[in-house]
Amino acid sequence: MSSSSWPWHFITVSGDDKIRRRELLDLRGSYAQWSVIIVMSVLRVYQAWVTHSAATASSRPRRGPVSWWDRPLVTGWIETRRQYFVCGMWLLWLTSLSIWNSGEDYLHLTKAFAHVALSQVPLQILMSPAAYISTSKPSASSIFSYLTSIPQATVTPYHRLFGRAVIAPLLFAHATLYLLFFVQSEHPDFGILLFKRVRDFDVQCGLLAVSMTILLLLFARPRGVASKGVLGAGSMQERRRLFYYVHVFLVVVLCSAAYCHVAQAQKYMIQALGASLLNGVCSFLMVRWG
Repeated sequence: MSSSSWPWHFITVSGDDKIRRRELLDLRGSYAQWSVIIVMSVLRVYQAWVTHSAATASSRPRRGPVSWWDRPLVTGWIETRRQYFVCGMWLLWLTSLSIWNSGEDYLHLTKAFAHVALSQVPLQILMSPAAYISTSKPSASSIFSYLTSIPQATVTPYHRLFGRAVIAPLLFAHATLYLLFFVQSEHPDFGILLFKRVRDFDVQCGLLAVSMTILLLLFARPRGVASKGVLGAGSMQERRRLFYYVHVFLVVVLCSAAYCHVAQAQKYMIQALGASLLNGVCSFLMVRWG
């Protein structure tokens, strides 16, 4: 980027600087994941306080009208203003973490967006309702719900919005900045670097991961028996099962592509696999024994 108003530029770094930048990327990922643990701990303490307060109250207050925060952001939408605000603040935190200590290095900032985004994939999976297709308990607790004592019905909207409003924008920022770098960089044989890099396996895996992210945004969950669209007609149970299988397939392809895209993503994708297994076992136990 040659514009003087843009603070990040294409710069050449030495071997020692590359090592330092790699350490900074790993540090960002650690901070992003530890912040998740801190938030979960705070939520657990808060829920314990709420439960204790409700148990010691002499009478339960009557429920009043729905607050402005708990109404949809736009008429017809599912998620509330509160949920958008929470996810927006988390996106702001992760964006700030990506920019932190990036200096003028354009490529370091570009890598930081993806590194921080992928560090959140295990959390996204831990919030998912793994028993979604269950006929008896589709809202059985996820690991996140169990650890924080927050009902899964409250967690699930955050799971949906977290993928759309937090992880996806960071991945899109990473892909866009890298494509701009390829377009603006020359190559002696291909004219511009883009025509060379799209032939490489790692870039193809990255493009596949971004494509899966787009499909996940477009493939929405079923909302009612009478609704039609991508999921077609059929009973709610049939369309829920179809959505679940397609959704999981897209996530698996995305994580596999990210794993093959760059070595630094492999740690988070292995964590995502472990989170998926644990979450599935937790939901199975909840469905089986409550």
